[in-house]
Amino acid sequence: MHPMPSHGLITSSLQYGIVSRSFPFTGAVLRGYLDAAGSGGLGIGNPNTEFSPNVSACALGSDGGTAKIVWGFRNGEVAFTAANKAMDAGRRSAARFTRCKVEEQHFGVVLHAIWDGTNAVSAGGDGRVKLWDATPQCVWTSECHAPDKCVKVASALNKDIIAAAMRSGDIIVWSPVGPTSVQKISIPCPIRGEEANRQVSGLFIDNSALLVTYTDSHLFYRFDVDFSTDSVQVSHFGDPALGAITCCFPSFADQPEEHSLVITGTQLGCVGIYAWADKNQDLPVHKFEAYEDGASVTALAWNGVTLATGCARGTTKAWDALTLELLRVWATPIPRKRATPTLMDALNAEDPKVRQILLGADRETMFVAVGDRVMAFRAGPVPKGGALKVRGSPGKKRERTGTSKYHQQLEMNEEIVESRHLLQEESRYAQRAYGRAREQRAGLETLGLDEVEAVEYVLMLSREEAMERERQRPPIEEGVFEGDFDEVPAPAASRLSPSPPSSAPSPTEALWAPSPPSPRSLPPPRVPAHFPAMSSSASSRASVSPRAKSAWSTPLGGRSPVPSPGTSFASSNSRVMPSANEDMDDDLRFAIELSLAEARSRAADL
Repeated sequence: MHPMPSHGLITSSLQYGIVSRSFPFTGAVLRGYLDAAGSGGLGIGNPNTEFSPNVSACALGSDGGTAKIVWGFRNGEVAFTAANKAMDAGRRSAARFTRCKVEEQHFGVVLHAIWDGTNAVSAGGDGRVKLWDATPQCVWTSECHAPDKCVKVASALNKDIIAAAMRSGDIIVWSPVGPTSVQKISIPCPIRGEEANRQVSGLFIDNSALLVTYTDSHLFYRFDVDFSTDSVQVSHFGDPALGAITCCFPSFADQPEEHSLVITGTQLGCVGIYAWADKNQDLPVHKFEAYEDGASVTALAWNGVTLATGCARGTTKAWDALTLELLRVWATPIPRKRATPTLMDALNAEDPKVRQILLGADRETMFVAVGDRVMAFRAGPVPKGGALKVRGSPGKKRERTGTSKYHQQLEMNEEIVESRHLLQEESRYAQRAYGRAREQRAGLETLGLDEVEAVEYVLMLSREEAMERERQRPPIEEGVFEGDFDEVPAPAASRLSPSPPSSAPSPTEALWAPSPPSPRSLPPPRVPAHFPAMSSSASSRASVSPRAKSAWSTPLGGRSPVPSPGTSFASSNSRVMPSANEDMDDDLRFAIELSLAEARSRAADL
């Protein structure tokens, strides 16, 4: 969509490969299409008979009353159309159609094309960028970057700069551009991750700085390129609370005293305004919610006085550029159907989103492309009373009554059709979100494990490593000290006097010894309150060498369990048999025998 003089408009359709001419404010559509087949608009205006299905790219421009069109084809060919007096309704337009030479065309499909003054720039699937003059003739071709494809191109020929975005997300900048030597700088994609979406959705040039936006990313990037040092400075802007950026409108200043702004629309229906020159301020200086229903912003336009926004549901809004106050709302121009849509109607339904918004240079007109339709608005004086009068018989007021009884059903069906595109977009996001989970499950299936078995396997390995570390750790010698019994009160008869360093644990002490605690996790062992009293004879018999190991200093891993401190005997005649395990050491067996002897002596005294 491109404006023409006298409020004319030319619009293109890639599906049919045609360009139409119209006056939206009068509803007049001129006969004959400017097509990519070279008919020159001499047809009758039937797109079913006048179409070119192999068109892959189209760019519109104008030079006064002359319409300029550059076509890109799937076979790599580039063609140009120039129509003098294109908006002359009195006669058919005399259009001149020219194809490029065979040796100058791309070796792959033409993916993008733009106008820059009188020159055109094209990007192809062969990874090349071509610059064309008005002849048309190819005056410069970049080197081949296959198998990577060039999907988007931007140019500032007044600054002698051309930039291209590749399918991999990398950015390539050339300067100067011409038949002489050209300096090239490659900028790698700043987005990392195998599952990240690196598709470039927007590419703009501001002097020697580039503005790049990526699909499904809440950030946009600024690349300051210095050709004298072959260096690139990267800065990023964005607010994750606003959601992924779906459209971007930069307003770069032409004068040093002016300020450059970047306006972004997000997936959550919000708008953010950023200061382009302030690299340290990565958050928006102003942000607001443009659509309360959460419809994503798909189109933006700003002329210093008015800010226009369009959403995925076809609603267009105008805001005051200074106060961000809502001025007016336009509903979608796509009419509601009069019958319940069938499955075929749902599949063939046009996309209801706002595709493009153009604000006129006079700051009074606006053109909005919604789906396959165009809506035009022109500001004017408001009549007295604040609204237009309704035609009718004098003295009688004509009131608009409610809609038909099927209005609610039709509205619900239309909402379903409009939501289909949003559901497809959400499904695409969900597929990427669950991609990593699917890859993880596929990896587990190759191992023959499910998620639970994989977790159990990891825990088993962790336990085995911990046990191996415990087995390799040297034993720690521990003794019994007076401080170990300070915190546990016990009767006087059951208290133990501090033994000299040369004494070993008593038989009863060895019998009731708990399992050796870990020096990092458990506190020192303490004597329970019901600890039985000791006899002096048994204590004297328990004397051993000062260098003998204590029963507590021997690890009990893999041996028979020892009664815990809370365990008590049923009677004094109970027998405690030592374990038959061959790994039991002599010190522990000797301690158990002494405890049995002590128990028998006490029973004899009774």
